[in-house]
Amino acid sequence: MTDLTTILVPIRYPLTDESARTLAAAGRLAHDQAPANLKVLHVNLYQTRDKTKTTELTRAISSTLDGVEASVATRQGFLVEEEILEEAIQTNADIIVVGANQQANWRRLLRRLLQSNPEVSSFLRENTTDDTDIWEVDATTDTRAVEPA
Repeated sequence: MTDLTTILVPIRYPLTDESARTLAAAGRLAHDQAPANLKVLHVNLYQTRDKTKTTELTRAISSTLDGVEASVATRQGFLVEEEILEEAIQTNADIIVVGANQQANWRRLLRRLLQSNPEVSSFLRENTTDDTDIWEVDATTDTRAVEPA
């Protein structure tokens, strides 16, 4: 019996080019890690009154994943990194894939809202177990490589 690898990829919706590249890289990783459970997450921020529905997100990502199966979830929250961490804990994620550029966009948004400077990958690395890998994707290029952060 083989172990199932759980891969969590938080993305923005509507999909930006960077989110689509991060999602595609996570899909390739899931294909390479087969059998894998790819979980796509979008965080609806209370402060932006985001109301993205799981069905919308599922339709939007299907062409990006190139045949790789994925489950989709949306969460409500104030802090993106805390919602990602909670989802990672609940799903027992082995790998969390974040876009390096996405991280900077989230940081700018949160800095504006909270006057702080969180880094999503650093936050996740500090708050997940040693069994969870945090991988960053250079979402500005069409790179096939996913690098552990």
